[in-house]
Amino acid sequence: MHFRFRFLFMFKRLRSRVAWIHAAAMLGMVFFGSVGGAANPLPLPAAEPPGDLSRRWAFETGVAFITSNNIDQLIRGNVNVSRGDAGGQLYHLTASYLLHEFEWETRAGVLRPQLELPATLGLVDENARSPFLDYNLAIQGRWVDFPWNDHVSTTFGMGVGLSYSEKVLAMDIERHPDRDRSHLKFTWPIQITFASPESRHHQIILYLAHQSGGHVFDRGGVNSLGIGYRFGFE
Repeated sequence: MHFRFRFLFMFKRLRSRVAWIHAAAMLGMVFFGSVGGAANPLPLPAAEPPGDLSRRWAFETGVAFITSNNIDQLIRGNVNVSRGDAGGQLYHLTASYLLHEFEWETRAGVLRPQLELPATLGLVDENARSPFLDYNLAIQGRWVDFPWNDHVSTTFGMGVGLSYSEKVLAMDIERHPDRDRSHLKFTWPIQITFASPESRHHQIILYLAHQSGGHVFDRGGVNSLGIGYRFGFE
């Protein structure tokens, strides 16, 4: 217990809803997606992850700001970062393992989408409470074949998984005052990365951290928008 509080102190110093269609979209991107109007991609024998074990790992760090918005509002560009007691930041550390790199031959060329397993440790630092930990594990597809990659190397990742928080977020309670809230939720990570073509493994991340009960653990959830840095998966 003493170690846990000490960890929280050191970390601080360094300073809804997941619908099944979202999971289906992620799986569709991985298994059926294509670029450049390729109608029927023909799978080649699947490419194994790079032989060098160190190149199978990516590491991320970032900070996300708690919003009072639902997904529909964010899609419409309505972003309200909360400044009240329920507002705050989520500090994230992620280690992501490359499970598989596919290799598809299409009219647009050979496409290599990736399937990865990200594990995220979060520190929730709300405006009116002491920090607490949040744990996330997901499976995520990553699209890496964009036509402008020779100018700006870009990837897009989306997944689905589970999240457990030591405390229910104050924003979750504030937005759903008449409903029981669960510590266990679904997580729906979405991110886009940008990098120089000469240094593809050094990436800037813009991401959405979405947690909700998905009508299983509870109804509704919390959305946070973040920015961070990612290293790995050249």
